[in-house]
Amino acid sequence: MTPKANWDAAGTQLLGASAEMLAAAHFALAGLSVYRPLADDQGVDLLVDLGAGEHLLVLVESVRVNTAPHATVSLDKKHFLLEEHYALCLVVFDRDDPQPHLYLLPATEWLAPVEPLTSSPENGIDIGKTWRQDLAAWDLHEQIRLLR
Repeated sequence: MTPKANWDAAGTQLLGASAEMLAAAHFALAGLSVYRPLADDQGVDLLVDLGAGEHLLVLVESVRVNTAPHATVSLDKKHFLLEEHYALCLVVFDRDDPQPHLYLLPATEWLAPVEPLTSSPENGIDIGKTWRQDLAAWDLHEQIRLLR
């Protein structure tokens, strides 16, 4: 039996660093080459080589659920460009689940956002009680399959 996770024990910075490593591992286990930038001042946490000269610039964000009824993930419009080769990898840490949930959202989704995506005043995602259903279409492994 897997022990119950205690995501609350990790501070915000540690949780974010863990999310980046988890995302990189999932991309690598899917057979993709993953690179981390030397400096993280442009909003790119991972560069994923899709092959044939194609790359995906990935911003990784993490959020805890079940600690509050609602959470918002905000994306800096200056660095998270709404272009085809940008994507958000959202890592959701659920207090009631020992495994985090990973989602990959192409940046172009914010060109015509539908719930739970928001675009005003900032691009972002509203995480509510129905987050699993709201984010299901962007399951990381399904999105990786579509990228190929």
